[in-house]
Amino acid sequence: MRMLKSKLKIALALTWLCVAAVPAAAQSLKVPFAALSPTYVPLWIADQAGLFRKHGLDVQLIYISAGSIIIPAILSGQIELANMSSAPALTAWARGAELVMVGVSSNRLLHVVMTRTSIKNPDELKGKKIGSDRYGSLSDLVLRETLRHYNLAPDRDVAVIQIGGFPERLGALKIGAVDGAIVTGDTAFEAEKLGFHKLIDLSQLPIQYPGSTIIVSKSFLSAKRDIVKRFLRGWIEGIKVAKTDKEYTVNVMQKFLKTGDRSILDKTFEVYKPVHERVPSPDPKVMGVALKQLSATVPQAGQLKVEDFIDRSLISELENEGFIGKVYEGR
Repeated sequence: MRMLKSKLKIALALTWLCVAAVPAAAQSLKVPFAALSPTYVPLWIADQAGLFRKHGLDVQLIYISAGSIIIPAILSGQIELANMSSAPALTAWARGAELVMVGVSSNRLLHVVMTRTSIKNPDELKGKKIGSDRYGSLSDLVLRETLRHYNLAPDRDVAVIQIGGFPERLGALKIGAVDGAIVTGDTAFEAEKLGFHKLIDLSQLPIQYPGSTIIVSKSFLSAKRDIVKRFLRGWIEGIKVAKTDKEYTVNVMQKFLKTGDRSILDKTFEVYKPVHERVPSPDPKVMGVALKQLSATVPQAGQLKVEDFIDRSLISELENEGFIGKVYEGR
């Protein structure tokens, strides 16, 4: 009898060990990104390198090139969070959407307006057609702000044509369907190789909208805060790789941007390396400028406080806990 009990105990112990060795099922997350732009490379790296799975997440990346589609999907619960530009989210929040920004990996606009060389200065855009993304996207908003900066009325003095993502805009420029296009990153470098020139560099203008942010619904953040924090861990590790590992980053960009031109990829890496924020916390000053700019088209934005839109607590916790320091120390 004692031998039987002993064998039973051993069997139960082995069963417990086998169960304990099986990892818990990873939390599934559907995460859209808003453009085929190098600004999203930390997200791509975190996915490709298994950094999200390392933190217990099964992340499915989805390319959706329009914030006007992403925002309703977040609010309806169809997707959990998104890596997108701040502009559509900020606009939706100013109009009453229950959204919150928890991370920002890029605070700089690297967009440019590319045109044929016969257009020498912004004044000559009058009567011309400029290719952009869907209405309300970051490209659309900053293009309109840029035109107003040069005293050109969007849709009256200059036709803003909703074409689609960066590849589609470059294609329209190549065949002459538009006179210019607002692009960034590798698309801008490819346009230069094709003989187009940089008419306007938005980084030189007083226009600010964070280009790569993590947006969640307030309800999801409240109910699943730990999941959002785990996502941010993987994303931050992706940022570190994007800043420090050229070969891996170039390989990932090649896959997602679908270009094999090594000269363009090398140049893109060098341009974006300093743009990715080491501590990707929303900056109230930058967002305040964006909110002020938004008030020109969404009057109620002028009455709001940007602190009600951003949540810096998760990134602060990760920094105070030493997580970000350990990532960059290689531990």
